Amino acid sequence: MADAVATPRWKAYKPVASSVAKRWDAGWKSTLKAERRKALEGGIATGELVELPEHELLRMLDSPHPEFPGRELRKLAQLHLDLVGEAFLWLRRGEDGRPVGWEPVPPHCVLQTPQPGAPIYAVSYGLFHGHVAASDMLWLKHLDPENPLGRGAGRGMALGDQLDTMEAIDRAAKATFERGGIPAAVVGIDSKRDGFDGEEAADDLEKRFREQFKGPDNAGKVWFAPAGVSLAQIQVNYRELQAEELAEGMRAYVRQTFNVPPELVGDTASSNRSTSEAAKYHLAEYAVAPRLEFLLSWFQHRLVPLVDADVILDYEDPRPQEWERIFRAMTTPITPAFSLNEARELAGRRPLPELEGVLGPTLPGQPSTGGNNLESAAANATPEPPRDRRGEEGRV
Repeated sequence: MADAVATPRWKAYKPVASSVAKRWDAGWKSTLKAERRKALEGGIATGELVELPEHELLRMLDSPHPEFPGRELRKLAQLHLDLVGEAFLWLRRGEDGRPVGWEPVPPHCVLQTPQPGAPIYAVSYGLFHGHVAASDMLWLKHLDPENPLGRGAGRGMALGDQLDTMEAIDRAAKATFERGGIPAAVVGIDSKRDGFDGEEAADDLEKRFREQFKGPDNAGKVWFAPAGVSLAQIQVNYRELQAEELAEGMRAYVRQTFNVPPELVGDTASSNRSTSEAAKYHLAEYAVAPRLEFLLSWFQHRLVPLVDADVILDYEDPRPQEWERIFRAMTTPITPAFSLNEARELAGRRPLPELEGVLGPTLPGQPSTGGNNLESAAANATPEPPRDRRGEEGRV
């Protein structure tokens, strides 16, 4: 999921400067994706907005660090947000004092956040141990309902018990196979004789057992042991523990908490082609898009004013079905019930002035009066005026 969030390309828009006062449309920064994108497209069409192919903000998002690509750092920030609910971006400033990049700081390395009267972060990260000014740190967080002014609250923290249990199950299974499991039976030797050495007698009995029953040819033989030998069988029923069922249920619970379909994590037991295709849309619509909106709101609120307050950020639509819908809209024949510009808007394209009011062509085999069968054509056909048949073979 963090990979999917870090993949879409970011966009930047800016109002066009003119002699008259700039008109500001609140829809350009709307929290509703459809309304915001429609307003942005309308602003570009009217010449009030221009999309910036290059900008300081875009360069910062694409390459905020000299050693790591921007995609990996955005992925890392998303991992921090999903696990503990907060991400810290230590801003790096240029000679003019404006941000040019950032250094990701793991949340556990931030020992103290700004408090009233102390606008600093106490950081212990790598070789650095000291304080960072609050103006130099971009703190993205999911607000804790119990303490909004405190540290962030992530879904990974809420799943701590489930994740620990799954880890314990895996470690127990690993330890069982590494040590070979528990013995199938315990054989004991006892005697009432004085001076009896139990350990020596047990070693002798084990040697005799191995000599007589070693190899597949000796399987199933009857063993005659001396008196005083007791056998206690040990058997653990792993099915009663239901470890596999418990782990499977916990994996499903964790997956559902992050809104990830089963097909995307390799669970294809009850999947087909349609569900696999729908899983991509489900991930983009209900998992990726809300996280991109979260990042957009924080970047627009905290990062944009530090670089260029007039810039409006947006991102590419992560939904894969968007392209399929556009393809269908562009290849499906248009009926006379709709105009060509309406079809263009459905496909996500701007209307053209020369196509204003132009209806779709009549489809082959479809009468111009409407309808798609003979009955509707006959119903919509203009009735033929009555003819004067007097004089035809003497009949009137």
